[in-house]
Amino acid sequence: MSTPTSVMKERMQGAIALAKKAWGQTDCNPMVGARIFEKDRCLAEAYHQRSGGPHAEVLALDAFEGPATDETELYITLEPCSTKGRTGACTDVIIRSGIKRVVVGTLDPNPLHQGKGIAVLKAAGIDLITGIEEEACRELNMIYNHWIQYQRPFCAMKFATTLDGCLSTASGQSNWITSERARNDVMRWRRLFPSIAVSHNTLCSDNPQLTSRLSEANEFQQESVHCPIRFVFNRQLRGIEKYDKFRLFQDAFADQTIIVHADTVSSERLRVLQVMGFESWSISELGGQLSMESFFLRCAEAEIPGVYIEPGARLASQLLANGWVDYLFVYQASKLLLDSEAASLGLRRKSQSMDECLSLHSVVRKELGADYLTRGYMKK
Repeated sequence: MSTPTSVMKERMQGAIALAKKAWGQTDCNPMVGARIFEKDRCLAEAYHQRSGGPHAEVLALDAFEGPATDETELYITLEPCSTKGRTGACTDVIIRSGIKRVVVGTLDPNPLHQGKGIAVLKAAGIDLITGIEEEACRELNMIYNHWIQYQRPFCAMKFATTLDGCLSTASGQSNWITSERARNDVMRWRRLFPSIAVSHNTLCSDNPQLTSRLSEANEFQQESVHCPIRFVFNRQLRGIEKYDKFRLFQDAFADQTIIVHADTVSSERLRVLQVMGFESWSISELGGQLSMESFFLRCAEAEIPGVYIEPGARLASQLLANGWVDYLFVYQASKLLLDSEAASLGLRRKSQSMDECLSLHSVVRKELGADYLTRGYMKK
C-alpha cells in the first residue's frame, strides 16, 4: 500500500469541496464527493446530490469514459457501500469499472457496515488507501454520523456573547452582538441543518426569520435563500394570538413553521391555536418544562436528523444542564457590556471544582474579523 502524499490530500480536499455542493441537501444521507484521476488529470468527478439519488462514486464512474488503466485512481470522501439499499452496492460498480486503486477519506460511521466496503474491494484485489483528510471528511457529515449511530437528531446549539459573557441586554436586545461577518457564518451553518428552533421569548424579542441567506455567488452554488423547518418552543401557547405579526408566520415559508407545546396546555389555548391555523406538535412535559426527549423522538419519527437551536439564556441553560447539546457554536464579540442585569447563561450550578466544567472536544476556532467562533462536540 502506498504512503499518503500531499497530492492525495489535495485531491481529497477537492472531493470534499465537491461534496459541499450538497450542503444541507441530503437529509438523512451523507454528503459525498468522488473524483477519478489518471496521472495528473482529473477525468471525472461527481457528488451525491440528494437522499435516494445516485451515489457520488456511481455518478463519477458513469461520467468516466475509460477504460481504466493501472494508473487510474478513484478518490471518495466516504467508504463505498457494499449493500444493495435503494441504489445498489457501490462496491460492485467500482469492481466492474476495472479501477485498481481507491483512496477513501473516512470509514462508514454505521457500525453495521463500517469496514465492509473496504473489505469487499480488498478481496477483489483493489489497492485501498484510507484516512486521507479523515477528520475533514468525518466532520462533513456530523449530522449524518450521529443520526446513523443513534437514530436521534443531532442537536447543535448556537449563541453569541460579549467578552464578559452577556447574551443580551437586560431588556432582551441581542441585535447585534456580533459583526456582519460572524452573522454570515451563522447563515452558512443554518443551511446545513434540516431544522432550526427558538423559544417563544426569542421570537418575541428578535422577530427572527430563521432562514439561511447567502450571496448569489455562494460557495455551495445554491439558491441564495433557503428555509429549514422552523420550530418555536412555547410550552403553554402564550401569546399565540399575536403570532401572525411575526415574520415566521408571514413569509413565503410560513407553512414550514411549527409551534411545539406541552400536552398539558389548556383547551382554551388549543382553541386559539386552532383558530389561528398554525401547525403544531404536542409533546410531554418534564419538571415543568417541555420534554426534549419527547421532542427529539418526534423529530426522529419525522426523519429530521438535525436541529440547530438558537436559544435565549433560559433555554440554553436548560439544554446544557440536561445534556441535550451534542455540538456547540459560540460566537464571541470583541465587546464588553458591563451590565450585571444583562442576560447570561446563569446555570446556577453549585460547582465545587473546575473539574465539573462542561467541555468540548475536536474544537475548531475561527477568526471572523473582530469576532471569534469556537465550535466543537460536547463531551458526554
